[in-house]
Amino acid sequence: MGLPQLETCCCVFPLKTGNIIMGCLNSMMSFTLFIVMIVLTCTLEPLTETDDINARAEYTGLYAMSIILVLMFLAKFCFDLLFVYGVVTEKPGIIRAYFMMWTAFFLLSMFTFFLNAPHYSSGAICMEVIYICFNVYAILLLHSFYKQLNTREEV
Repeated sequence: MGLPQLETCCCVFPLKTGNIIMGCLNSMMSFTLFIVMIVLTCTLEPLTETDDINARAEYTGLYAMSIILVLMFLAKFCFDLLFVYGVVTEKPGIIRAYFMMWTAFFLLSMFTFFLNAPHYSSGAICMEVIYICFNVYAILLLHSFYKQLNTREEV
């Protein structure tokens, strides 16, 4: 049993157009989350007035995870742009590589973010939840388009 196959994007656009639109929107959301994580990382204030080792360790872990998320979203933004290129030129190799990268990134970013979610603002958490829902639909479109490319007969 595999992922469901979609025939159109949002019941309006063909799969290729839908993937281009979703790829562009995904890259804008990745860039937005990249900026949000930079701001969140910069606003973390150091714990200088406490001698509590556990509090310092928790803060250091939060800071390290924030920096990792910043780098991950930057990489994701670059891969999103490469994905749009792959869809426009209909290169299944790029689309397959993006699918594998996206799955790994999605799971890693989701777990990393939600482990540290109690320390983030409600706006950042809402943005991440919207991002996750959007990406689940985008991956269904991506998979459907990839299957369509592989079953298409060359004329």
